[in-house]
Amino acid sequence: MKIAFVIMNLNGGGAEHDIVNLSLGLNAADHTPIVITSGGRLSARIESKGIPVITCPVDQRRPAALWRNARRIAEIAEAHEVDILNPQGVYPAVSCHRASRLLCKKGRLVPNIVTIHMLAKLTWWYYFLGTRVLNFQADHLIFESQCELDRVRRHGLRRPFTVIPNCFPAEQFESVQESPADIRREIGCPDGSILFITPARMSPEKNHPLLFEALTRDKVQQLPVHFYLAGDGRLLEEHKARVAQARLQDKVTFGGFRSDLPRLYKTADAYLLCSLAESLPLSIREAMGAALPVIATQVGGVAEAVEDGRSGILVPSGDADALADAIVTLATNPELRRSMGERGQAIFREKFDYDHWIARTLEVMGQVRDEFIRARA
Repeated sequence: MKIAFVIMNLNGGGAEHDIVNLSLGLNAADHTPIVITSGGRLSARIESKGIPVITCPVDQRRPAALWRNARRIAEIAEAHEVDILNPQGVYPAVSCHRASRLLCKKGRLVPNIVTIHMLAKLTWWYYFLGTRVLNFQADHLIFESQCELDRVRRHGLRRPFTVIPNCFPAEQFESVQESPADIRREIGCPDGSILFITPARMSPEKNHPLLFEALTRDKVQQLPVHFYLAGDGRLLEEHKARVAQARLQDKVTFGGFRSDLPRLYKTADAYLLCSLAESLPLSIREAMGAALPVIATQVGGVAEAVEDGRSGILVPSGDADALADAIVTLATNPELRRSMGERGQAIFREKFDYDHWIARTLEVMGQVRDEFIRARA
């Protein structure tokens, strides 16, 4: 099949990494992906495998822009003989629905299969409006988590759907040849420290200030812990100033955007995420695949991956004291870190297999396309 993924940008978030991993997996399985996007730093990784990345301003939200994008997407799909349009999110879904119908008028039957990672704003009205748009625009919906499906269903979803958890090729860890000590020196982790990694963009929903507050607690101050924050974003400088004001520079390193997260996972002792809102974070599954114990706030679909008390510690969102306690628990108990990491890796292998993700995606898309064609025969 020829599948066109349509995503607003490829700057480096979880959804964008999904498109990279999915495109590479489909390409290896002898299918033909193309990516339509406004651009972004992950584009080169896709293009290096010979997968076309076509620039289109699909990051725009104005109705006139959505209409123009629909015509452009239809032209691209026709030129590349695309079988399926797979927009990521509500705005691209609108353009792709119109493109699908323009193609139908020309005799090309191309369904609009929409993937939903997480709607941008966790407010009732945003889900209310978003669900109604999807009810009109999507021929089928793919959700990456049961959590996000439940959110949308509460607001009246009527379209057919499938839940397919996203994943990544675990082989990426096998390519890491450097010693953990060398990597730690490179990233500025002090010798003898317990290293926590937090890969998350610097944006409000990731709630880094909760971590900074937890680090001010005396019980954490006394520990030999270090936190490597991998990610950039509009709050980066604000967070750096906050860390400096609290005199936490000896415990926090800002690493900016990293394209080599497998190296960091392989050298870390634990993973930490303190978000206010999530769907089912890809980075948590990556950490589990690397046998890292997880500390995370109990939001969204996090509990779909993490077994509280067995593969990690889940804490209430916004509770700095509970987060500090979890940090102390893992930092002071290497045997617990090991056992939780092993359990997390076992869960990853059982529930989040990369080849299954690729095969299931192809199966669902093929079925939807066949039904779409039969309904219009």
